[in-house]
Amino acid sequence: MAKKVESNEIKNQKLEDKSLTIKIDNNLNRIDAALNNYTQLLTSLEKKLFINSVLVYIVFLIIIISFLYILFSQRNNSLENNNKQLKMTISEKNIETEKYKEIINGYKATKSKIKLLLEEFQETTSDPKKLVDDFEAMEKSFFSKVEVLFFEKKVNKLRLDLSIKFYENGKNFYLSNSYSKAIKEFNESLKYNPKNPYINEINFFMGVSYLRIKKYSVSVKYLEKAMVNNFDRKKADDILYFLGNAYEKLSNTVKAREYYKKIIEQYSNENKYWDAKKRWNDLNKR
Repeated sequence: MAKKVESNEIKNQKLEDKSLTIKIDNNLNRIDAALNNYTQLLTSLEKKLFINSVLVYIVFLIIIISFLYILFSQRNNSLENNNKQLKMTISEKNIETEKYKEIINGYKATKSKIKLLLEEFQETTSDPKKLVDDFEAMEKSFFSKVEVLFFEKKVNKLRLDLSIKFYENGKNFYLSNSYSKAIKEFNESLKYNPKNPYINEINFFMGVSYLRIKKYSVSVKYLEKAMVNNFDRKKADDILYFLGNAYEKLSNTVKAREYYKKIIEQYSNENKYWDAKKRWNDLNKR
């Protein structure tokens, strides 16, 4: 009986051991599964950490490259600006150099011309008109004060002489009815001496000359100047008469009558009285 009980206990003990072994195995399997999951998780984390590290490295590289790009761009822009400024400075210096060269060349050329002009002034056969024109065309800034005084004294005298010469030529052409040539000579006379002592005669002769060549508006301009500056009463009736003619040609009969009437009322003893009266009567008949 005692052996039977012992045998049952042994069986029960084996069953318990077997059950315990099964439980242990199950627990070990669960632990293995948990370890596998943990290992996979660690592996996944390691991959993610590696990727994140790479990304961080790439971002860092991008930041460094961007910083270097900005730095070099600024440096490049600074160099370009400096290069532009340097080119501008060189260009300005070149322009300034050319300017000084022109001044020096101008000075040399003027001094050479002064020498030639001086020689021409000393020759008695030199053309006075050419001497004056050559002097007027020269750059005076390179003249010394002594040279300016010397040449201006000589040239002023030549201007007066030329003015009188052209006035006389113009008068001769006027008296020979060569009115276009007369106008040209009178203009030359005024060119060399705008304050010509014969200015009033010149205005009168030019006014009549333009009247003869049918430039009536220009004729009026010169005749009115002659009238304003006229100090010789003997010529007043001539000026008024030709003014009346010019306005009559311009179909301004009101002005024409006005000038003819002045002759009739104020210059009855002068040469143009009867001519003016005839023109006055003819205009009134229209």
